[in-house]
Amino acid sequence: MPSKESGMRYPQGKDHACAPIVQTGWTLSELLVSLAILAVLAAIALPAYQAQQRQVRRGDAQSALQQLQLAQARWRSTHSSHAADLTSLGWASDLSPGGHYRLTIEDADSEGYSLIATPIGTQARDSACTPMRLQLRHMATVVLSSGAEWVGDPGRCWRQ
Repeated sequence: MPSKESGMRYPQGKDHACAPIVQTGWTLSELLVSLAILAVLAAIALPAYQAQQRQVRRGDAQSALQQLQLAQARWRSTHSSHAADLTSLGWASDLSPGGHYRLTIEDADSEGYSLIATPIGTQARDSACTPMRLQLRHMATVVLSSGAEWVGDPGRCWRQ
């Protein structure tokens, strides 16, 4: 039987004469170490999660620009030039369906147009793909671009 100086407590009474009381649980230092590990994992995972969200939201811009492209084709079939504004194409708002991008039409004429999706809100942090563009040139060439490049997609924002 361990001595009383060992730190173990023993219940009093005749039914539990020799059974030690075992205390279970976490110490404060174990809890702090667990919280530190959790904080490190969160610090690693959160930026990756946010980057994935930005990438998924690019689909909102791609979908909106492609819908506008189809609307421009329908408009051009009955008019002498492409539509210069979204309301002519039947869009009530200048926002993408998901609300992550502001849409504009530039340089619309009989030969082509430029559709531009500029991110807003939290999506505005997507600097590699700001803005996303779909251009029709000379009634035959579609150019998908993003970022500072008007003719390319260096950030690979238009993954298909």
